[in-house]
Amino acid sequence: MFRVLQLAGRLLAFGWLAVTPWFAVASLAGAAEAGADPAAHRILIVWENDSTSPAAIEIAEGLRTALEEGITTRFEIYSEYLDLQRFSDPGNIQRNVANLTAKYAGLSFDVVIAVGPAALKFILDHRDEIAPKARPIFGGVRDVTVKRETLPPDIMGVVSHFDVKGTIDLARQLQPDARTIVVLTGSSVFDRSWEATARSELADLPPVMKVEYLSDLTIDGFTARVRELSPDTILLMLSLVEDAGGKRFVARDVASQLAAVSGAPSYGVYSTLIGFGILGGNIESFRSVGLDMGKLAVEAMAGNVTARKVVVSSALPIVDWRQMVRWGIDRGLLPQSSDIRYYEPSAWEQYQLQILAIAAVLAIQTSTIAALIVQYRRRRRITQELALERLELAHLARVSQLGELSGSFAHELTQPLTSILANAEAGARLLEQNPTDKQELAEILDDIISDDKRATTIIAQLRSLMVKGEAKLDPVDLNHAIVATLALAHSELVARQTKVSFNPSQTELKVRGNVTQLQQLVLNLVLNAAEAMAHLAAVDRRVEIETRKRDDGCREMSVSDCGPGFSAELKLSAFKPFVTTKETGLGLGLAICRSIAVAHGGTLIFDDGYNTGARAVLTLPPF
Repeated sequence: MFRVLQLAGRLLAFGWLAVTPWFAVASLAGAAEAGADPAAHRILIVWENDSTSPAAIEIAEGLRTALEEGITTRFEIYSEYLDLQRFSDPGNIQRNVANLTAKYAGLSFDVVIAVGPAALKFILDHRDEIAPKARPIFGGVRDVTVKRETLPPDIMGVVSHFDVKGTIDLARQLQPDARTIVVLTGSSVFDRSWEATARSELADLPPVMKVEYLSDLTIDGFTARVRELSPDTILLMLSLVEDAGGKRFVARDVASQLAAVSGAPSYGVYSTLIGFGILGGNIESFRSVGLDMGKLAVEAMAGNVTARKVVVSSALPIVDWRQMVRWGIDRGLLPQSSDIRYYEPSAWEQYQLQILAIAAVLAIQTSTIAALIVQYRRRRRITQELALERLELAHLARVSQLGELSGSFAHELTQPLTSILANAEAGARLLEQNPTDKQELAEILDDIISDDKRATTIIAQLRSLMVKGEAKLDPVDLNHAIVATLALAHSELVARQTKVSFNPSQTELKVRGNVTQLQQLVLNLVLNAAEAMAHLAAVDRRVEIETRKRDDGCREMSVSDCGPGFSAELKLSAFKPFVTTKETGLGLGLAICRSIAVAHGGTLIFDDGYNTGARAVLTLPPF
């Protein structure tokens, strides 16, 4: 926990804190002593630059995180931004010393944190005046700077290397064909120090690598030169605080401007430049520097470390994926430990689990559909095979039935044939007479023609019942089919002493059906009815056939007998195959009859309400 002065609330209300680090709050308090909490830890942070620099904002974020996580007691933060890069004259430094000495005269700090090399020197020179009892901690300072300074024995800090050599090694790994390195620096003292560092660290490069140093130009000169670079060149942008014309820049802004027009990939050593045009570098994060400084401050205030402790911030390869794509650099060239920023993953990388789930669902659906298609085709094939077998079975049943009726059919054929023979003999005798009675001869010939047609009709009907083949559905008059069937079975019914009465509908009953199969159905029902009454006296053997058009338009035929009927159990299974009450029957007749009715889109049932025998009811849809 830390206490923020009341002025911070006013700043927050006006939105100022949205663009400045939270450490700037306490530095604006005019009466720090009046708002101080004597029980709280106090931390003074002295910044080299202004509060809006990207590096300051990242370091502040890291410091905030480390302090809030590490300190459990109350603490107060006081921040001062010296802006020494722009105002570095000795007079301004002395004014800052005097101001801070007076400002914090009544306060005692536990820790004073210097951010940047100029801030470190400022604290080392004036700690006894501003924060005499505070433990000094530094960060954002290069190792070469630390080596030049004489550090007190109680100092703690985070040394930054800003790895020029490591950045060039990364660039050479990503651009294996590159043979030229261009190092870009400005004209300020800070910029020239970076050029000196680069010359020192790059002195041991292989002879095949040519290093050029680009400095002492105006911003327009830099722009023109980088635009002329070839893509197989490595551009290292180190520092451009001030150009040859005296114009000053923010590192992020000038890097973005030059990288946008550069003909070669650009690299840098500051993490704040990532995302603003440079491809990458072997970089330590300013946020990680802030984290390390915050952890050292926590240790110092806890009293865990009393001697000097200096840690080196760690660097790792950091690249901007968008620049990798822009320059066509293969991702496989990156080191394994690389931190890829602004990466735009493919749809597969973003939604791999979802895509796999969808693919699995599609695979399951495809497999299910394929299985259903196979099942459908198999079912259709089986249905076709069953239909063929049903036709074959129906044909066999007709042949068997016709075989049983062969005696009746022979009698039916004998009558017209005998009549033809008698008429022919009479005609022959008539021709021997002189004169010949032409009128009587004509009548004899008419009788012969009539008997011949009758015989031909019987043979045609027998032949149609004997034919085996596909059942074609054509318009059929149900009444005509019944009449033709009764004519065919006339002799058999006479032999069985069974009377059949047919009460047809007064209107034509057109159905879409197969005449042969419908005749087989009617013949089977009629003969079954005759067999069911075999035990009755001849006078009681009556079969009644009736047809009608129902109110719903369907055609109905009923066949009734005076036999014993069916028991309740037998009615349920009468149409099942191999169910019969006959000693010599196979039990297939009614099953075949129902299959014929179903194939015609109709039904065949027994009337449960008929109690004086059995009544079979056939219902067919209209044509």
